[in-house]
Amino acid sequence: MKKNIFVFYKFCGIIASLSLVFLFLTPNYIQATNANSVIDIATTPEKIFIDLTNLKPGDKVVRNIIVQNKGKQDFNYIMSKRFLNGSDIFYNELLFLILDNNKVIYDGKLKDFNKIDPRLIKMGDSEQLIFKVEVPKELGNEYQGLNCEVEFKFYAEGTLGGVLPADGPKLPVTGTNMFNILVVGAVLLLMGSILQFIMKKKRKIEKQV
Repeated sequence: MKKNIFVFYKFCGIIASLSLVFLFLTPNYIQATNANSVIDIATTPEKIFIDLTNLKPGDKVVRNIIVQNKGKQDFNYIMSKRFLNGSDIFYNELLFLILDNNKVIYDGKLKDFNKIDPRLIKMGDSEQLIFKVEVPKELGNEYQGLNCEVEFKFYAEGTLGGVLPADGPKLPVTGTNMFNILVVGAVLLLMGSILQFIMKKKRKIEKQV
């Protein structure tokens, strides 16, 4: 009988030791996985504003934008536009052109532009986009002296349908985290079942004593 009790306590010690090792190692594993799976988008310049001031018909404003993937995985990025302030009638007449290696991405009115289609950028890569905003030549004198300011923002499409702005925090891959959480839950469930079995065994031994 004493031998059975000794075996029982020895088994409990093994389970407790394995539990401690698991609890200490699992957070480190998840942290290391996240560190290797970060989504990180950057743009140069970081803040993209186009200030359209003191322009006359036929004038153009050109901006070179570099989009970089500084993270640890490939992702798609998108871009949106926001009218900040200024003259609505002037803004509504402006022409907007986006080029990528001389390939037209968008060509139309600035007011009609909402966002570009998702564009793949691989880990460690970058690409240059050219923005051209033009004041139509046919505009009359009533548009002289008017101005407006427009902001463009780039976003990385995150996992689970989320998006991450270029000037926002870095995003770990949630799919990897979910897998780790499921593994942790399964192991803890197994440990709980083993512990329940041990407690029943212990009570049975105590009754025999």
